[in-house]
Amino acid sequence: MSRWVVIWVAPEYRGVAHITGHSALIFHEEQYVKLRKLSAAAAIMASGALVLSGCTPGDDGENGNGDANGGADNGDANDVVYGEEGDFTQEGQAYIGGEPTDGTRVDLPEDFETREDTIVTSPGGVPFVNYNNDHTLANSVNNSVVAAQIHSGFWYYGTDLSINQNEDFGSFEITEEGDTVYVEDEDGEPEIDEETGEAVVDEEASTSYVIEYNINDEAVWSDETPITVLDYKLQWASQAYDEDAGFEPSGATVALYLPEGLEAEAYDSKTFTAEMPAFNADWQLMLSGPGQPAHLIAEEAGMTPEELNDAIDEGDVDALEEVAPIWNTGLGHHGEWDENQTLSSGPYQLAEWNWEGEETGGSVVLEPNENYWGTPPGTETLIFQFSDESTHVQALENLDYHVVSPQPDEDVADALRGLADSGDFIVHEGDTATWEHIDFQYEQGPFADTPELAEAFALCLPRQEIVEQIIQPINPEAEVLNAREIFNYQDGYDEFVEESYDGRYDEADIDAAAEIIEEHDAEGTDIQIHHFDVPRRSAMVEIIDTYCGEEGAGFNIVEQADANWSPGDEGWEGVGLFAWAGSGQIISGQNIYSTEGNQNTTGYSNEEVDRLWTTVADDVSDEERTEALIEIEQHLWDDLHGIPIFAHPGMDASDASIANVRSTAAQTQIHWNAEQWQRYE
Repeated sequence: MSRWVVIWVAPEYRGVAHITGHSALIFHEEQYVKLRKLSAAAAIMASGALVLSGCTPGDDGENGNGDANGGADNGDANDVVYGEEGDFTQEGQAYIGGEPTDGTRVDLPEDFETREDTIVTSPGGVPFVNYNNDHTLANSVNNSVVAAQIHSGFWYYGTDLSINQNEDFGSFEITEEGDTVYVEDEDGEPEIDEETGEAVVDEEASTSYVIEYNINDEAVWSDETPITVLDYKLQWASQAYDEDAGFEPSGATVALYLPEGLEAEAYDSKTFTAEMPAFNADWQLMLSGPGQPAHLIAEEAGMTPEELNDAIDEGDVDALEEVAPIWNTGLGHHGEWDENQTLSSGPYQLAEWNWEGEETGGSVVLEPNENYWGTPPGTETLIFQFSDESTHVQALENLDYHVVSPQPDEDVADALRGLADSGDFIVHEGDTATWEHIDFQYEQGPFADTPELAEAFALCLPRQEIVEQIIQPINPEAEVLNAREIFNYQDGYDEFVEESYDGRYDEADIDAAAEIIEEHDAEGTDIQIHHFDVPRRSAMVEIIDTYCGEEGAGFNIVEQADANWSPGDEGWEGVGLFAWAGSGQIISGQNIYSTEGNQNTTGYSNEEVDRLWTTVADDVSDEERTEALIEIEQHLWDDLHGIPIFAHPGMDASDASIANVRSTAAQTQIHWNAEQWQRYE
């Protein structure tokens, strides 16, 4: 099972997120900090933003871009089109190869070549900490956006949260349809396992689904060793034998849902299969990139690839104990690396790693992987500079950075829009899959003693006022969010909410809240509001205090701003104010709202909700899945697990001379297709 761990984290941040098809928990994020929800397929804890200083590239050209005009001449104006504002494009953004009409990568021309140039970007202050992006202390958003350029895989998230197969890498599909049968209780409902919180599968009556994976015949590591099933078997073993052998993975989804491992004719096969005993609606996310080069790890552990394969197949813990420390951090971490070990399976490879510590700045310099078999990257040198978001606007204006992801507030929005008015910069605005909410802690504190006080807090919570004061200055169209499993910018939201929520908390009702407080003799009760010590949330606490505090409903609101706080910490009480960030996963909420969910940190338990997640995860129609999600939402409102407040506005910016820059709602952020960025003339 996946579990909480401390990581995407500097002392100033900690949170949660889902990233690839692995369950993980982790750390950092932006200045207002968001946590990323993990599906049984991926979890990451995120939280604030680090303050980093970084080196700035040399000012060799007019724009401080190094040799801005050198290299291949495939930035000819005839090859460039300009986007119009729409679902998948940004007005004024240039594209080489054609304007995108969907959420997938830009369709680059066949003769696309790498250009001699340097592009500098910053995803924020949290540093790149580990070449192994599957390690528990490395699975942060900032770690992942770098790792995505070094490690390619079977799929990627599109800008519209779609899941798309990466045909350059390979293909996968379900080749045998199974039938999942669940053990039923006396009421004819699926029986829930008390330890896992999931429905018990009747193994004798069920048949497995079989997924077949095919790796491109030309796919190789940067040392020209073929990428094979053994690379994926090692990934599976790191989760299946984590505690026994000492592996430290960020999650355990692969081993949990593919318990029998991976089958192939030989350890070096390009084709392999996996049996999924119970259907998982997020099956496409199960396996992505190969992660670590198994042949190199075997060599470092003093064994042959065949011996490593046998150790995995036989569950030889003694042998795997020699492998685990190498897998964990042995190929490169905290700035310590060797170019012969940090092999690449993606378009870029590591060229420099300037380390300034776990909690502050530094940079990573990437160069093209000469042995990459797919479309070459757009730019000769891609630099990720890890610097505090507060520096981004000025750095962009100075052209020290060319693509930035600042945390938007009213001042940042005004400054970026001012830059865009010049025509020299593009501001990428849009909705994100990150949403602010509060969670009630029911395991200890005032809501454990008197659950009715949660109702009082919900009644006085001024959600509309928060949105109007905090978010609408950035996005005038922003609205209060009234759901957890669908966003208010998605099709079907109004119909979904109409069936799942009755509007009881639309308007703050101080009198009704005060009545409950008085009824329970709870005037002056301390309600702690925990958050990651970021200005926007402090402003939110002030607004809440006006309505729910002693001059309002009658609570004593106590702000607990701590950059090191985490929802996974023990002993906190009151309310947690943070954000979950998601992508295209279907059952990520199961980790949060089920009784034994690895991200359920508030003691929430509803047996019917546990059962409904079984339906959501099963091989059912869209209509059945939606109906189950509506019922889950109804229970979450009735039980007051927590309250959604708003979807985060997204605002990135880029040098207008950089083509193919595209923002996304997913947690992969604007860097998701950085390998396609290229300056044009």
